[in-house]
Amino acid sequence: MARPSKRTPKVAEEIVRRLAHGEPLARICADDHMPDFSTVWRWEREDEEFRKLSTHARELGTHYMADDCIRIADGDGDPADKRIRIDTRLRLIGKWNARKYGDKLDLTSSDGSMSQPTVIQIVPVRPAHDSGSDPAS
Repeated sequence: MARPSKRTPKVAEEIVRRLAHGEPLARICADDHMPDFSTVWRWEREDEEFRKLSTHARELGTHYMADDCIRIADGDGDPADKRIRIDTRLRLIGKWNARKYGDKLDLTSSDGSMSQPTVIQIVPVRPAHDSGSDPAS
C-alpha cells in the first residue's frame, strides 16, 4: 500500500492528535497508513495552519510526557528501568519545550538582586624590548 502524500483532514488530525499525546513524529510516520516523515515536514513548511497545529500539538505532547513520568514513577517495575524511561522523557521535554521544562539559568546574586556580569577586556600590549639589543638578532 502506497503512503499518502496528499494531506487530508483525517490524516492531519491523526498526526496532530498523536503528537499531542507525546508520540514522536518518526514513530507516527512509521505506520503504513501514515505519510513519510519528509512529507509531513513538507506539509509543515508549506501550510501555515498545519504548522501551527502541529507546533501546538508538540508542545502539548511535552506536558503529556511530563504526566507520563509520574505514571511511570508511581507504577510497578524495575526501578532502574523506570529511571531510564523517566530520564529519557525529561531530557527530551527539556529540549523540546525548554521554556517550560528546560534548565533555568539563575542570574541573581545571594541577596536576590541581579548580578552584574564580569567583563574581561583583552588589550593588546607590545612586548618591551631592551633598548640596547636588536630584536631581530
